Amino acid sequence: MNNIIHNAKLYLSFLSASLKEMLIYRLDCIAGMISQLVTQLVEVIFIWITFQNTDNLAGWRFEQSLLLYGVMLISIGIVDFCFDELYEIGPKYIRNGDFDKILLRPVHPLISIIGASNEFTCLGYLALGLFITISMLIKLAIPITFFLIIKIIFFSIIGAMIIGAINTIFSIASFWTYKSNEVIWTFFRMYTFTEYPIDIYNKFIKFLITYILPFAFVAYYPTMNYLGIDKYMTYLSPLIAIIFWIIAIKIWNWALKRYRSTGN
Repeated sequence: MNNIIHNAKLYLSFLSASLKEMLIYRLDCIAGMISQLVTQLVEVIFIWITFQNTDNLAGWRFEQSLLLYGVMLISIGIVDFCFDELYEIGPKYIRNGDFDKILLRPVHPLISIIGASNEFTCLGYLALGLFITISMLIKLAIPITFFLIIKIIFFSIIGAMIIGAINTIFSIASFWTYKSNEVIWTFFRMYTFTEYPIDIYNKFIKFLITYILPFAFVAYYPTMNYLGIDKYMTYLSPLIAIIFWIIAIKIWNWALKRYRSTGN
């Protein structure tokens, strides 16, 4: 337990330093935010166009679906800031020989890597996600209480932890290929299935994104809780996050033992 607390403190220390570094380059930060805002606004327009041809998707109205999208964006913003560096393990750290330097540090290499994340685009995701979520809560006449705010923050962080664990599992491809970023991206992008109510998919897709790669617990079940449709499934999210992180760390340590230096 002491080891976990120590590693958590180290990770937060690295992350704090990355945040300060990110904010130094203000122009880049603003440009990153704007580019992501534009990209995600296109997604919002696509959802709006979809609802011009139907009254609902699997019983979900436009405002409810947009709330789901906003909740998802908040978690994705946290993921981008906290775990974006996982994409660089193969093409940056291992290929250039920097991973060998990290191995010399008296800290687990995974903590050093994810603690160095400083993706500017996360601010765009967070800003738009928060705006959409708050706007839709007001539109749906859902009282914005202190307890609801705490729930949204808590489950958004838990959702980000679930995605982070999934990305960490697939980041082990870095130890065998420099194209590991493409491997991670392939599985990470499955989260887009849960930008919409999962009942619109067939049984296989629903099973995949609920029990194998549990992206449904990132935003779908939390949103159902906020809407009062399903009050209980979202409370499984913390347990799922813990289980997947245990699996991720064990798999990552197994792969680390098979690492061979590039010789740079």
